[in-house]
Amino acid sequence: MRNLFLNLLVPLGLVACATVPTTMDPDLFNAELSRLNDNPSPPSADSGLTALLARTDLTEQQRFEVLYARADKRWTAKYDLPGAISDFDRFLMAVPDDLRASESKRHKVFAATEIENAQRRLARLQTLTAWFDDKVLMGDLSAGADRYRTSGITPTDGHLYLLREGGFVCEGDGESVHQYGPEPEYAAGAVWCSDPSLS
Repeated sequence: MRNLFLNLLVPLGLVACATVPTTMDPDLFNAELSRLNDNPSPPSADSGLTALLARTDLTEQQRFEVLYARADKRWTAKYDLPGAISDFDRFLMAVPDDLRASESKRHKVFAATEIENAQRRLARLQTLTAWFDDKVLMGDLSAGADRYRTSGITPTDGHLYLLREGGFVCEGDGESVHQYGPEPEYAAGAVWCSDPSLS
């Protein structure tokens, strides 16, 4: 009787396993990729595309699409250009005959020039705002956040937006982002996150 019960369970288990999808649903994938492409926040979009790329149920073609989307986002926003070049390289290696290949190669050349120029500027004395822009371009928003926090200087409106989106600035109780002089309206209520990884 016990053997009969087990014999019945085994085929049922195989059927259950066979019905589990092994790849991400195409409609779901397209909707998520479209949502991330439309996301105007560079840190948020980058984080979302990185999470999507980490999924193990993507088809090869889906993976290439995410790689290109992240590379294009990084290039367009001047947000982590070394990462953009790396993504373009992986994309071109995987699908060298893709219609976007020529454009990707041009973006790589321009990105490399931007990186060289940023490295030259970073080797010299800069204002904090200019230094922050170059650190963002180089993919190091965390260093920019640390410098603003230790300096006591209030970030510009645009920089505060990136710091919020990157999880370095929160709302509520904590160390105020603004320290000296009249508080700009855009910085009202902004505090440094106690643990950016949890924001």
